[in-house]
Amino acid sequence: MFVLQILYSSHGILILLLALTAVIGDYLVEHLRLHLHKALFDNITHALIGGISWLIVCMTFRNRYTLQTLIEIALCTVIASGIDLDHFYAARSFSLKDATSLKNRPALHCSSVPLIVVFILFLISYTLRERWLLRVALIIFTAFSSHHTRDATRRGYWFYPFGSTPSIPYVVYILLTILIPYLVCLIINFTDKQKNIISQSIVNII
Repeated sequence: MFVLQILYSSHGILILLLALTAVIGDYLVEHLRLHLHKALFDNITHALIGGISWLIVCMTFRNRYTLQTLIEIALCTVIASGIDLDHFYAARSFSLKDATSLKNRPALHCSSVPLIVVFILFLISYTLRERWLLRVALIIFTAFSSHHTRDATRRGYWFYPFGSTPSIPYVVYILLTILIPYLVCLIINFTDKQKNIISQSIVNII
């Protein structure tokens, strides 16, 4: 009964949409013949997965302004897509062939980079009590983790200076993609509880 409630809820629809976007996007990339079309649909899939992932986060916390929600979803979508621009930077060329023929993965495909950035933003957010910085950090985390998880089916995760993990199975990739937005929701819930505890402590002291 509980499973059916989830499946017929808005979250169930979004989970299905997220999984289908990943599977259909990968199918198209694998079966398209033109290199340009492969690259285009690969990037579109990254973008859609990032946007839908943050939409799930926003749907979990409904007490939001619509404009703010749209801006955050757009930001996550753009970041998830824009990560691939580092291929061109690393290739020192605007040629798609050069950008997709690199021997090594470019910097933004190193999972250590977003983890360090997110950690720093977390510290600044906690120190300055700036909640918007926390949300920016989580948007960056969602965009990068969804992008890197999809890429990890081919080459694993790259954690500099430790090296790369083995490639992850496709089923694991789909499950992780679905779990990422809910992990973000857990982090938001945890920080909200910590904020309430601190606020209550201040009130008690006063």
